[in-house]
Amino acid sequence: MVITKKVQTSELREKYDVLIGWGCSKNEFILKYNPWLFPLDYMIDMNPGYHGKTICGMTISNVDILEKFAEHSVCFIVFPNIEQAVDEEAKKYLKNYDTMVSGLVEYNLGGEDRKFYSESGEDLLFIQLIHKLALKDPIYLDIGVCHPVIRNNTYLLYENGYKNGILVEPNPDMCSLIKEYRPENVLLNMGACADESQSLRYYLSPQLSYRGHNTFDEKEAKKLGFTDYMDIGVANINEIIETYCKTTPDILDLDTEGMDFELIQALDTRKYRIKMISVETAVCGQKSINQLLEEKGYVHFASTRNNGIYLAKELMVN
Repeated sequence: MVITKKVQTSELREKYDVLIGWGCSKNEFILKYNPWLFPLDYMIDMNPGYHGKTICGMTISNVDILEKFAEHSVCFIVFPNIEQAVDEEAKKYLKNYDTMVSGLVEYNLGGEDRKFYSESGEDLLFIQLIHKLALKDPIYLDIGVCHPVIRNNTYLLYENGYKNGILVEPNPDMCSLIKEYRPENVLLNMGACADESQSLRYYLSPQLSYRGHNTFDEKEAKKLGFTDYMDIGVANINEIIETYCKTTPDILDLDTEGMDFELIQALDTRKYRIKMISVETAVCGQKSINQLLEEKGYVHFASTRNNGIYLAKELMVN
């Protein structure tokens, strides 16, 4: 079973014999875990290069340690962004297990619990701006969702009751997770583009644990050895807004593996005056995005590790 709601560590300890973390090599574990938060019994990673190493206070084990828990109830705390890979391996060893993403584990350290899901607090900035601008039911357009919770910039909005979101994601594995975690959002199993709407080849990673790395880029696919593909529709960003958004979105969040600049360039910001825009500047370059959005009437509001947040200039009033 996939747990899709927050659960206290005390409840997990009462229900399960063993708590096992999964996936140490991703930023979610390295940046957001320490043994004081929710102590794990074991930590597994499929990469043999990590086995035996101690990271964030946990000694990393191979998946075959699961053999000794065949008769136990186990909960896997997942840090990377694909639960299907955990299930694929765990079912070889166990009958009684559940999975949940690390961000949904609740813990108390004498203060407030974790309040953000994005990698560097982008979602907190969205929430602050929503309150500052007194938006009662903000519409958000998330293009390139990937996992609906892990390192996601809009899940905190969903959790806070803002359900008026349109989620654009071409990856079918991620779409299946979005349906589980965020059933009240509108899901579009497609990609976004800057030119005419069409159908493109979407190249698939042969390894389930790396399905988050699927790509439309043929050169990148060849480089990575991806040969399998499926045809996925992509729609022009303005067409997506016109067709699927009831009104102009208040928030646009982009994470499109290097296509952010082209999408912003194509975006009709005169017709669709979006209030807040988040762009993956670590990939497409903050200087170029700053210049482009300034030309479109936006002000750089904040920067995080990977993203730039921009606000419509007319909203920058005292």
